[in-house]
Amino acid sequence: MKNIFSNVKYGMLSQIVKILLQFVNRKVFLYILGVELLGVHSLFTSIISLLSMTELGMGAAVAYSLYKPLADNDMQKVAGIMCLYKKVYRIIGCVIFAIGLCLIPFIPNFVNTPSPIPNLRLMFFIILLKCSFTYLLFAYSQTLLIASECKYKVDRIILLFNVITSIGEVSVLLLTHNYILFLCVEMFGLITQQFLIYRETKAKFPVVMNSKGITLDVEEKNKLWKNVYGLSITKFAGAVLGSIDNIIISSFLSTAIVGYYANYSLIQTAAVSVISIAFVSITANIGHKFANNTIEEKHLFELLLIDFFICILSVTLYCTLISDFISLFFSPDLVLGKDVVSAIGLNMAITYMGLSIQVFKDASGIFWYGKYRPVVTCLLNILFSLLLVAKLGIAGVVFATCLSRILTTLWFDPYLVYKYAFNKSCLNYFKKYFYFISLIFLSVLLNWLIFEHVIQTSVSFVGFSIKTFVAVILTAIVAFVGTVRMTAFKDVSVTIMKKFRK
Repeated sequence: MKNIFSNVKYGMLSQIVKILLQFVNRKVFLYILGVELLGVHSLFTSIISLLSMTELGMGAAVAYSLYKPLADNDMQKVAGIMCLYKKVYRIIGCVIFAIGLCLIPFIPNFVNTPSPIPNLRLMFFIILLKCSFTYLLFAYSQTLLIASECKYKVDRIILLFNVITSIGEVSVLLLTHNYILFLCVEMFGLITQQFLIYRETKAKFPVVMNSKGITLDVEEKNKLWKNVYGLSITKFAGAVLGSIDNIIISSFLSTAIVGYYANYSLIQTAAVSVISIAFVSITANIGHKFANNTIEEKHLFELLLIDFFICILSVTLYCTLISDFISLFFSPDLVLGKDVVSAIGLNMAITYMGLSIQVFKDASGIFWYGKYRPVVTCLLNILFSLLLVAKLGIAGVVFATCLSRILTTLWFDPYLVYKYAFNKSCLNYFKKYFYFISLIFLSVLLNWLIFEHVIQTSVSFVGFSIKTFVAVILTAIVAFVGTVRMTAFKDVSVTIMKKFRK
């Protein structure tokens, strides 16, 4: 339990600092390099994310494979898993680099700007190099720390290097106005960060990290590769689902509009990152409960309640404040319509409220079942995006993502967890899920009505502060009144109170 709170604390702190630094970076980036180059950066990052699908779910599958041997203190098996993991990651790094090199001649064809941008191929090559080095060098080592419930050690190092790298990036932009040097600072910062994580892992597990040539038996290898195969399809579809929006927007609208959307997705991604940290930090603990057969449905309901509290606050604040935030911190010229905000808010609600079930899905190791669901989600997303982008623009692309998730992920993943992990009906889960979703919609609608008809503030820092305060209070009231009588609310409250009394 102590490690869970440490993991959440350092993970949240690391992400919050990262978000604040990203805002500063984005402000300086836009001021010096402009929205078109921001669009190019977002587009190239999306393409590299697609290349990274060659990771094929290896990380999550290895983390699951480590839970039981770590619980049993079987360091020989842990060493065998890590030796295999290291070898595969280096192969993956080579594959990513090779595919990326093949794409370089065609990179200018992906960019849609009024005037040509020089050195596009070099820019893409540096981003490719950064991604490849991630797999070729030390990235594999952090999985062992995470599986052993010591993710906070990883996050402490990430926190330090977020600060150092951001200072370096901003300094380079201010002094040189050079995007290529900006990318180089980012790459060397990441390599150094991962080297220090590798050293931290080696200090905690010296025998495992110094082991060479240790192999798993055939049964263990087959089990691991089966999980990797099941996850690989999920990873492939997830990479496409997460990156296709920017590519479609760039191709059918313009690369500059990708830059506009990047500011909105930056806030969304930042919020997802903070929230995901808490859930990723809990995954190892839930995995150990599955390994020891001590898991119960009430643990899922408690996590779902925490999921809801985070989700209702995040989605409400986003929908209420995002346009004012963009106008104040970036530029009024970069503000998008309310239809885009509504689409992103809906996507956030669906994504966030699925995090708790995703934790149980990953921790229980049911990677094989439902392996083709993400492919269906991905194909539907591409189809709906192509149908809606011409009529609705950015909002159509985002609504397409929402619709594809509603038709697949929203109901199918809970079904899998209840069938294969709990062996019971998922009806009670869906009752709670849709009740929570209705409270989120009520909170957003209530805040919109209040700020449109009762409290009308100007777009200023004072007005933004007033809206933030009122939105937090209204959302807290809706969340508290809607959940205070639940058993899960009482259980979570008791756990938190015990923690603070220590």
